[in-house]
Amino acid sequence: MDPVRIGNCSGFYGDRLAAMREMLTGGDLDFLTGDYLAELTMLILARDRAKSPDRGYAKTFLTQLEDCLGTALDRSVRIVANAGGLNPAGLATAVRALAERLGLSVNVAHVEGDDLLRRAEELGLGTPLAANAYLGGWGIADCLRDGADVVVTGRVTDASVIVGPAAAHFGWGPHRLRRARGRGGGRPRHRVRCAGDRRELRILHRGRRPDASRLPARRDPPRRIVGDHQASG
Repeated sequence: MDPVRIGNCSGFYGDRLAAMREMLTGGDLDFLTGDYLAELTMLILARDRAKSPDRGYAKTFLTQLEDCLGTALDRSVRIVANAGGLNPAGLATAVRALAERLGLSVNVAHVEGDDLLRRAEELGLGTPLAANAYLGGWGIADCLRDGADVVVTGRVTDASVIVGPAAAHFGWGPHRLRRARGRGGGRPRHRVRCAGDRRELRILHRGRRPDASRLPARRDPPRRIVGDHQASG
């Protein structure tokens, strides 16, 4: 099977806007990814959503797409980003509106299922502004297999925006990825994600373990939505 070429254009909310165009025009790509979320970013987006339920996503992603969506489609580069933040459905709607305004035909998908705010009391979290669980890359992979040109998500693991496209391209399932992780597969995924910033900050938390009693009591499957099609799994 042919190799897959994945580039990254964002390491945080507020990263260089020009990076998306630089990646699209700087060489051949199959997928372009972007990571926009951190804990502080989730707080910023939660306050934004509190002002209006239509908000809660990374607006700079739309600014980048306005300049670059046509180029991505022309070059057959599919885009995957976690810029949906607390409102991936809202961002997907905004991307469709942008594409219509630009006269572009684009298949937009979003992945949801990470938002636990409605279960905050059940989980003993008090009254937070936001409560989100990390999803993996399988919803992204399914969206891409279903033909999405742009996939936006909420909270996913850092590697998921890379793993999802790779899984869709190579036909991987969860069992295949577990074997890759055992051989150090996380390192190249991390390098792709952080390459756009060209710097790396490593923070080690020694001797700290998560409190398992605070984890969700049940696992709800993520929902992936391509256009008007919805599936669970």
